[in-house]
This record gives sequence, C-alpha cells and structure tokens, in this order.
Amino acid sequence: MTLRFTIFLFIFLSSLSYSQNLKLDSLEQTIIKDNRAGRYMVSQKKLSELMLSNKLTKEERAYLLYFLAATYRSVGDYPMCIENLNKSMTLAKDLPPDNPLKMRIDYELAFVYFDSSDYAKARIAMDHINASNYSNAFPEDRAYILMQEGYLLIKDQKTDAAEIKYNEALKLMKQASRCNLPIVYTKLMSLYSMKHNVAKAEDIYRQSLKLCDSCNILKYKIFTVSEMERTYRENKLFGKAYNVASKLDSLRKLENIDTTVSEMHITDKAYVEKVQNQKERADVTYLILGMILMVAISVFAVIYFYRKSATIKKDKTEVEEKLEQVRSDYDLAKLSKDSDPRYYFFLESKDLTERQKELLIHMADGLSNREIGEKLFISENTVKYHIKNIYAILKIKDRKEFFQKLRNS
Repeated sequence: MTLRFTIFLFIFLSSLSYSQNLKLDSLEQTIIKDNRAGRYMVSQKKLSELMLSNKLTKEERAYLLYFLAATYRSVGDYPMCIENLNKSMTLAKDLPPDNPLKMRIDYELAFVYFDSSDYAKARIAMDHINASNYSNAFPEDRAYILMQEGYLLIKDQKTDAAEIKYNEALKLMKQASRCNLPIVYTKLMSLYSMKHNVAKAEDIYRQSLKLCDSCNILKYKIFTVSEMERTYRENKLFGKAYNVASKLDSLRKLENIDTTVSEMHITDKAYVEKVQNQKERADVTYLILGMILMVAISVFAVIYFYRKSATIKKDKTEVEEKLEQVRSDYDLAKLSKDSDPRYYFFLESKDLTERQKELLIHMADGLSNREIGEKLFISENTVKYHIKNIYAILKIKDRKEFFQKLRNS
C-alpha cells in the first residue's frame, strides 16, 4: 500500500509541472500576423490565456512574455513593453547561452528605447548588440538596428551617412521580409523630405502603400501615410498635405489605438487577477497535498514503530521466559534428593513439567496461591489451574494431602 500511494503521489505532482510543449515558431507568426492587421487585443488575450497554464516550461513562459512585450510596443505602450521584457529577461537568465531569446530581448530593448525617444539608452543597447556580435541574429532585426543608426546620424546632421545605412537596411529587409519593407521606406521618405526631394519621397510612398495593401498591414499603412503628410507639410505643400491628412484620419479610426490600449490594460489587470487567484488555488492544493503527505508519513511511522515495538516486546518476553526457565532449572538442580529429601516424591516424577515442579516447590515452602503467582509472574487463577492439573497427575485431592505426602517421603 505504501509503495502504491507513493507512486500515485509522484505521478500526480509530476503532472502539475508537465510541459504542454508550445509550438513557439507557429505562435509567433500568428502574433505577428494579428499585430500587423491591428488585432492587438487578439494577440494579448491569446498570450495571456496561455500564460495562465501551469504546464509551461521556463523557456516557454519567457517567450510568451517577449511576444507580449512586442505586442505592447506595436501599440506604443512602451512602459508595458519594457516591464514584460524585464520579466522575460529574468526567466531567460537560466536558459542555455546559445538560446536566441537573450539576443532577441537585447534587440527589442534597443527598439523600444528608440521608439520611445530615449536615444541615450537606445545607443547603449545598440552598442551592446554590436559588441556581442551575435552569430544567430535575424536579418530583419539587423535591418532595424541599421535604420536606428541611420536616424541617429540624421540627428547629427550626417544625412549622406544615414542614407547609406538606410540602403543597407533596405537590402537586408528585401532578403529577410518583403512585408516589412514599408518600415524602411518611411525612413527613406523622411530622409528625402529633409533633402527636399519630394518626387523621390512620393515614388517611395506609392511603393510602400502597394506593399501595405498586399500584405494587409494597417499599422505600416498608417506609418506611410503619416510620413507622406509630414513630408508635404515640411515642404509647404499644404493642399497635398490636407488630402493625405484626411486619408490618415480614416486609417486611424480603423486602428482606434487609444481604445485598444485602454482595453489591453483592462485585460492585463484581469490577467494579473487570474494569475493571483490561480496561485492562491495552487497554494491551497499544495498545502492540502502536503498535509495528506504528512498524515500518510505519520500513519506509516506509527505502523512501523508499532510493529517494531511489538517485535521488541515479543523478543523481550521470549528472553525473559528463557531466563526464567534457566533460573527455574538452576533452582531445581539445587533441590536434589540428597539436599532436600522432602521433595523427592514429585521431583523425580516424569509426568510433571519443570514449571509444575517449580510451582510445587513454592507450595512446599508454604506460599499462598497469590504469592506463588507473584513469584512466577502469573495470575492467581493460572496458579489454581496448574495446581488442579498437578493434583490430577499426583493423584491427590488437595493441599492437605500434598503436605502429608511431603512429610511421609
């Protein structure tokens, strides 16, 4: 029974930590697709529900937090992005050195600092990435870093150097991800706007819109139209700027980013409450299991020590009986015919047991039944029972006749 219970308990506890083996690559593609289409709430709910599972490995949980951080960055909620990246980073510390997640977190931190205009931290993160020289870096991530480096060069009034960075990023992105090209295109539009080359910016604008429609990426379309509207304004083409601005308003209504962010925060709060409730239920479950285990151990311990004590008691009784027998044999050996002829008639009897002879010796010494019982560690009724059997063997009626035989022997 003990073995069966232990096996059952082990299987049950093991099942609590069994991994459900998420298909992370497939999940990431789904999250990217939903985010590009402006379905940020869908992404957040999916990731939050998955994180409620107790069957996740540490790596899976770290990746889910990373995907959630990227989703928050997509809606411009940079504090929530950084918070989830820090949580992911904490879990990723225990992963193998060659796990790509650590590298991806570094890149995402560089992106979020840049997007939130914290250029000092962005530079630090980018320098760290360059120093790390990641061999398994994703080409599109490298393209994003090149774009950020180009933008920082523009801030330093180095537009020609920035254009080189943007073209390098464009080349990488064409190889890595065609649907992400609008990101590079908007950077080039901004650059040509500074150079007052509106015609070049308009050409890139048309290419970018075509790609956005082809890939169905609402967010990139908003970026593209917003950049074109800004280009027209900076170059004092206000009529064109007004027309593009109308289109931009329509697109932003479709995205409804403010409402989305608000709803995401509500969902996040609900998720945190679910996690807390789940943790409390898990704590209660483990407490109950712990109590059951302690009770089971206590019962097994009681049974073990009871059996052990019973064995010890039995052994002790057997030893005491053997010692008593030795002592009795020793006493009887001293009472021989030569040493005390009074006992001869029953000591030499072959029908009496050694125990019965010992009892008779105490009778001959004048002890009462109670005193004989105390000497032999038996009850008075047991003494009476033995005496009755002895009388039958010796063919005497009572103690009076017994003493008569003693005197006559």
